[in-house]
Amino acid sequence: MPGWRRWLLLFGLCLGAWWGAPAQAAETLKVAVIGGVKMSGVWDRLAPRLQAATGIPVQVVSAANKDGVVPDFAAGRADLLLIHGGRETYALEGAGLVGRQRVWGYNEHVVVGPVEDPAGVKGAADGSEAFRRIEKVRAPFVAARNQGSHEIVQHLWEAMGLRPAADWVVLDDAERPQQVLQLAAQRRAYVVVGALPVAFGKLQGDGMAVLVRGDPQMRRAYVAAEPGPRHPASPEARAGAARVADWLVSPAGQRALAEADQEVGGPWIHGLPWREGEGG
Repeated sequence: MPGWRRWLLLFGLCLGAWWGAPAQAAETLKVAVIGGVKMSGVWDRLAPRLQAATGIPVQVVSAANKDGVVPDFAAGRADLLLIHGGRETYALEGAGLVGRQRVWGYNEHVVVGPVEDPAGVKGAADGSEAFRRIEKVRAPFVAARNQGSHEIVQHLWEAMGLRPAADWVVLDDAERPQQVLQLAAQRRAYVVVGALPVAFGKLQGDGMAVLVRGDPQMRRAYVAAEPGPRHPASPEARAGAARVADWLVSPAGQRALAEADQEVGGPWIHGLPWREGEGG
């Protein structure tokens, strides 16, 4: 066989082998998810949509509070961190472990109080109005020490110009932060806590009820924190984390979030207000 024919045959065989080879599967992205996102059921409905849209399979390596998910991300056991933005993510960024942070959703805090509602808080338009009623009658209020509740309460008080006083503000001296609703029940006091742990039984107190919810000023942002320069993520994992974060904040991702939230009886996780009504 002439040389040029042998070369053409070899080229054809190589081309056929390449064309028939299966496409390489995308690398699985390891994700650490703050507990509420998983506990609500939203993540389990959102993840399949995410994978279908991006082609990136995702694996949850931990779903817990910040003390559980932050170490997993910092040690490189996860390559994307979905958590509340704040002190933890800023500290990780300062250490070079977190790069870009994207806000992709919000959880909600609520005003919980005794079912007898001595301050008449039920029916208040928002958290600020609830505090006006509480302060007016000097009904006891437990200032929860967990970061989320503390930040929201301080923000509301500052915006209102409200000055807390010892005759109605009770310090959270429960043995564990998770016992704050029990403390409020014992004192027949009001308290601001996360809507999710109350709804799913992580926080309990006898004779207590959610009295005010739905205030946009009582939400905390969830961020998608991508690996920074000192994080041990591979180049493929970094690219995957960026692609997933981009999708979460996109109009398509936000629609998927709203659908997933509705399917599990939300609202549990609120989307980005400035994305509402967008197409794409």
